[in-house]
Amino acid sequence: MSGDEFIERTLAAYERQRTRCRDPRPVTEEVFADLLGQARDTVFGRDHGLRSVRTPADLAAAVPVRGYEGFRGYVERIRAGEDRVLTVSRPYALHTTSGTSGRPKYVPTTRHWRDRYRGPALYAQWGLYFQRLGLTSYRPGNVFDMSWERGRSDDVWAAPVEGLPVYSITKRPSSVGPHDWAPPWYSERWFTAAPVERPLYTRLRLLAGSDVRLVVAVNPSRIAALGELLNEELPYLLKDLRDGTVNGRTDPLTRPDPRTAARLEAAQSFGGRVTLTDLWPGLSLVVCWNSASARYYRGWLDQIAPGVPLIPFSTTGTEGIVTLPVDSHTSAGPLAVDQGLYEFVPCDPDDLGAPLSESVTTCGPEELEHGATYRLVMSQANGLYRYDTGDIYRVVGRVGRLPRLDFEGRGGSVTSFTGEKLTESDVHAAIRSAVGHASVRGGYSVVPVWGRPPGYTLVMERREVGTAVHAEQFCAHVDAELARLNTEYEEKRSSGRLSPLSVLVVERGTFQALAERRVSLGASAAQVKHRWLHTDETLLRELDAYLTRD
Repeated sequence: MSGDEFIERTLAAYERQRTRCRDPRPVTEEVFADLLGQARDTVFGRDHGLRSVRTPADLAAAVPVRGYEGFRGYVERIRAGEDRVLTVSRPYALHTTSGTSGRPKYVPTTRHWRDRYRGPALYAQWGLYFQRLGLTSYRPGNVFDMSWERGRSDDVWAAPVEGLPVYSITKRPSSVGPHDWAPPWYSERWFTAAPVERPLYTRLRLLAGSDVRLVVAVNPSRIAALGELLNEELPYLLKDLRDGTVNGRTDPLTRPDPRTAARLEAAQSFGGRVTLTDLWPGLSLVVCWNSASARYYRGWLDQIAPGVPLIPFSTTGTEGIVTLPVDSHTSAGPLAVDQGLYEFVPCDPDDLGAPLSESVTTCGPEELEHGATYRLVMSQANGLYRYDTGDIYRVVGRVGRLPRLDFEGRGGSVTSFTGEKLTESDVHAAIRSAVGHASVRGGYSVVPVWGRPPGYTLVMERREVGTAVHAEQFCAHVDAELARLNTEYEEKRSSGRLSPLSVLVVERGTFQALAERRVSLGASAAQVKHRWLHTDETLLRELDAYLTRD
């Protein structure tokens, strides 16, 4: 498929997605029939009597709502080599993601699911981006895509007994089929040549002289890391550009680029820091998540790519896609009714994430109320039926006949030793006040620490403070702001049920080093997220291992 044919395909998929917003009923009926076709003649289908199911109400009566642990036994049978456990289509891989219990989750993926659901959704999503850019003809180097990785053989490890491949949703070690997502940059050198060491810099170097119009990532932290890397490695990049080298080594396919080097030097001499638009003057669109805790990156991204519009990536996870953007809304998209069957449970925004009742009453997309928050239950053709995602969405409008949903976060993304219900919003606002300006970078995290009494530790990089005294003063300011912002936190602090916020100062670059270490151990770069508020002490254990390494 040529670059022009690829653009044409994405634009056609985008128009189909817009049509489904105006009239979702036909595709909703098709999806429901397909789900039953995948599930009826399986172990799961026999266990739940799905042969007698004819309507969504029948399905709700037959299948209880459950979280991932309710599917683990079925997945283990798949891992042991059994066929027709959750779907009649045979899984060709398991996608892995972290679980709230600490045990990894394995989500089956079949060619049917990828060809009919995941692949077409990606074409529709990217069609919006190319429509916004006005691109009808693609040229190599127009896109810097950090939302997934082609992957290498060592990205994959075998499941026990049958050796079913296991890897993250954002990696693609296996070949793709004609109906799956197959962009033209799949074979471009910048996408394939990145080594294990310094992969982001290598890609930046190989694209430095290209006409990049679009930068895409799932998490904004990836784009923030790109902007910081550009400045931290600028002397190294300038030398590579002048010498025609890559990572300081001669490269037969790379020529010197003194023009780009001169442009970056001029920008640095004028402003001190360089931006992505200094590197790529044609950059016209940035795409990433921009809801829940991701919204805290907005000020930072404005500095990295000033004046460049930002629109959202799809709300997507290992278990499936939930929303697909179809317009310029900065954070929310309409429900992706062509991807699965969706049910909703009204909930409070600070829902603590306790398991839903198996027989909980749910409502359909047409019943959702503007401004209300809901917990999502979904069924997809990968075998997760009436699955309690734990994710919370706010209805912020409608697109045609579909609700526009803004991701609020996961249930349980608050911490509450004593009823304080501390949130990421509280932490970010308190740190922003202590820093003294709106654009706060990701060198801070608050971690709950059990004790008598319990409390929280502020982990911060040595960026804003230079001495232990300054760090303690900064920490005291954050503690006071948390009390001002959260009355329950203030009450528990004043009554002695929570200890004062403590501080742990680490060297600059520590958070990035930890992220790179997680990726080196097999995590997907797109799934390694910076968190302003953690829900357990895992970060402190990781820091201890990192700081005491040989």
